[in-house]
Amino acid sequence: MKYKDQKENEARLRADAISKQRPPFVRQFFLAEENHLAGMTLYSYASQLNTFFEFLKESNPYFAAKEIVQITTDDMGMLTDADIAEFLHELRMPKKRNSNAGESVCTETTIMHYMVSLNRLFNYLAAHRYIRSNPVELIKRGRVKKKEIVYLERDEKQELLSVIASGDKLTKNQQRFHDLKTSKRDTAICTIFLDTGIRVSELVGMNLTDINFTKHGIKVFRKGGNFDTVYMSDKAEEIVKDYLENGRPSYRPSEKEEAVFLNRSGNRISVRSVEKLVKKYMLSAVPDKADRITPHKLRTTFAENMLMKTGDVEKVQKLMGHSSISSTMHYVTSTEEAIEAVRNLSQD
Repeated sequence: MKYKDQKENEARLRADAISKQRPPFVRQFFLAEENHLAGMTLYSYASQLNTFFEFLKESNPYFAAKEIVQITTDDMGMLTDADIAEFLHELRMPKKRNSNAGESVCTETTIMHYMVSLNRLFNYLAAHRYIRSNPVELIKRGRVKKKEIVYLERDEKQELLSVIASGDKLTKNQQRFHDLKTSKRDTAICTIFLDTGIRVSELVGMNLTDINFTKHGIKVFRKGGNFDTVYMSDKAEEIVKDYLENGRPSYRPSEKEEAVFLNRSGNRISVRSVEKLVKKYMLSAVPDKADRITPHKLRTTFAENMLMKTGDVEKVQKLMGHSSISSTMHYVTSTEEAIEAVRNLSQD
């Protein structure tokens, strides 16, 4: 089974396992939704709705007397916007959400995702006349603060790639493992991020057959479950070819291994491993941004670069694989250089 299909199936199985343990109407809801949603979206909905039902049981005296699977549509019809607001309030409270981390709060963006999941469920119940109305519709959406856009400047990109290629500035222990195949692999990885703007999951999922050097393209499996093609520059293509010819064989993959990027065992590299290698090089190349630059921020760097060069938001939307242009607008910002460049335009 191909990696992309495997990940899609795993997500669907996880969502299915959760829905089977919830009330029957939740199961019906997922059966109605699964034909037009990607596996990861289904799993996200299942996880968030699971959190909601656990909250009801823990905090509401009426639901505390019931097992979650025993909750009925009549029970759901009793819920009001006040109950939803109480749940959202609980999400905003500091809580230990991860055994490996301290207390944290859900961001407004995360809370908006919860509201989307709840809204879809209650809309489904209302549409099938299990309940009279959708209480989520009465909740005023929170204002999501626009985050600072963090990306690499041109000289910082060059320094990052220089450190990867040479191994200079790495710690002595890191240099012990920084051999030729690692240098070529990691240079290709970061070059693809900066050159195409693909997501880390899309890079990890790349197979050898996804690369078409004749058309200079890479077929990627997008977040929403669709395939798309991104295009490499001549320089990026040269770096990828060099890795495939002189780096990848040194990992000694099996003949059946389809992945482009491999770990030391010759198997497909993981998302976590890519995140760690980017952090490692950033600490040496651009230490003042190391705590904020991730593979996703290299994607942001690509978006900022293309917006500054083209000024075409719709074109960048296509390049980024965004289904909505509002997602692309998040990257629209004014750099200090751009502001300085127009300082005299107000003069007659």
